[in-house]
Amino acid sequence: MNLKITFHNMPHSEPLEAHAHQKFTKLAELLAHTNERSPVHAELWLKANKQHEHHATELHIKSSSLDLNAHDEGPDMYIAIDNTMDKMLRQVKKEKERLRDKAHKPDTEKRKFER
Repeated sequence: MNLKITFHNMPHSEPLEAHAHQKFTKLAELLAHTNERSPVHAELWLKANKQHEHHATELHIKSSSLDLNAHDEGPDMYIAIDNTMDKMLRQVKKEKERLRDKAHKPDTEKRKFER
């Protein structure tokens, strides 16, 4: 899985890109352990506001079974990237738990009837 980073209203920055890739590695490891057979696409948008010091980040992860979005805003781009990655990490963990619970539901009378 790879991460596509797009810069809006700001020049390309190697340190920002390296920081985003470093933070994305933990998320990529977690996504690698899912039972995902199709490729997972991730895109990170870094948006700077020219009027005042207020930056925004958005992260979108798309696959056949996942479609997750996370975003954050703040005066520091590095903190916004960290917060966005943390939010996405929580969403992925929650989604993995939901899928695991769904697969391990006990047989109830209603489920037997549905078959």
